[in-house]
Amino acid sequence: MDDAHAIEEALAGLEPEERMRAAAAALVDRVADHLDLDEDELNAAARRGLLLAAAEGNPSESSGVGSRAALETAADLAADGYGEPLRSALLALHDEVPIDCPLVRAAVSELLLDERAALEGLAVVVLHRAIG
Repeated sequence: MDDAHAIEEALAGLEPEERMRAAAAALVDRVADHLDLDEDELNAAARRGLLLAAAEGNPSESSGVGSRAALETAADLAADGYGEPLRSALLALHDEVPIDCPLVRAAVSELLLDERAALEGLAVVVLHRAIG
């Protein structure tokens, strides 16, 4: 993982309880292109999520981790069966993280244990890519 040290440095500057929230989308973004994502399913999930984000104001600001848009999009992605492929991709990512990046390794491990958080990270990636 080429940018593990940069992510490690960014995580080190955060409080422990903020690290997972900050790391989820960044780490899932590293594997999203390796998932076999169906464009029609993604577009449908993104449209619904962006409508929710737009209803709250600025979609860019209303589509982060913890937002209603991200939570609903994560539920759509779970229903579409993306949990297991995402877990497999995160497992492969975990093996690529250098040993001298313990915070990144810990964040990937947490995502592997918490499918909901991993899918929410994927939802944020999907929404932000749709926004452009």
